[in-house]
Amino acid sequence: MKRALLLVTFALLTACGHKFDAKPAPGFVELKEEGSVYDFRAVAPEGVAVAVRAVSLEEPSDITFWERAVALRMRELEGYALTTTRDVRTADGTAGKELVFGHDEEGKPFIYRVRVFVVDKRLLVVEAGGAKEQMERFAPSVEWMLASVRFR
Repeated sequence: MKRALLLVTFALLTACGHKFDAKPAPGFVELKEEGSVYDFRAVAPEGVAVAVRAVSLEEPSDITFWERAVALRMRELEGYALTTTRDVRTADGTAGKELVFGHDEEGKPFIYRVRVFVVDKRLLVVEAGGAKEQMERFAPSVEWMLASVRFR
């Protein structure tokens, strides 16, 4: 599956390190990769991955901007189709948006979920993706990880 690095090319972003809490669900292992754009990444052997990236913004912005930016990037640059959008919250109650995308690769459907949260000059991006069959199989664990992320 193509690994979409959503926000690397956004000029407004700078890394701010771990300013959130996230834990791998049972059946997942946290990977600590040197030089990774992700601050947290957990994977299952079947290829399902959940990742979190916390970034500092140069200026305050709103969730609507990031929702549009993610949708445009995924559709225009990565070739994903937006299938649903919904309101979500972090474990500490911070409001955000979830965008769910679909994409076929070598005739196999993939699902890619992106949650964005903005607090002042901080952006939290939480991503989950994998082959549709495996995403459905690991849905409870993925949902638990997505729902348990919180700002510090």
